[in-house]
Amino acid sequence: MVISNSSPLIHLTRLGKIKYFINVVGNINIPKAVFEKVVTEGKKYNYSEAYTIESFIKEGKIKIINLEPFDETLYPPLGRGELEVLELARQSNDFLIIDEKKGRNLAQILQIEHQTTLTTIFELLIADIIDYPEYKSNLKRYSENSWISADVIQEYIEKGENYRR
Repeated sequence: MVISNSSPLIHLTRLGKIKYFINVVGNINIPKAVFEKVVTEGKKYNYSEAYTIESFIKEGKIKIINLEPFDETLYPPLGRGELEVLELARQSNDFLIIDEKKGRNLAQILQIEHQTTLTTIFELLIADIIDYPEYKSNLKRYSENSWISADVIQEYIEKGENYRR
């Protein structure tokens, strides 16, 4: 199984890649805090991705998982979503998709296998689910809607070019 934090779920949905990703991994698990941020809050602002994600939840392709009680004081200050996805990944020993640097750093310390949205998009290219022009277009759209440096986007463009060779 795969666990997703809010931003990868939102970005993959905005890029139109969430269905492809679900087809690759089977299901996506999210904790309640991610559901509340992405769907409950998203619907308040009428974000289209909130409705799309909600439809995948209704279909059972995205599952809201209740956490076992845990000691939150063991974690440094993080957003509620990051805190819950890290703990869910720790409890279930499942793979985590997370973008925020603090969360990724803590996942590494906790030895939780994880990757970012960009790596996920690259994996769709490698799996021949998307072609290189679509991959490159997705990187451009992602960079326009996220806090990612131009250097990192360029690194992934080069990875895609190298893979294509």
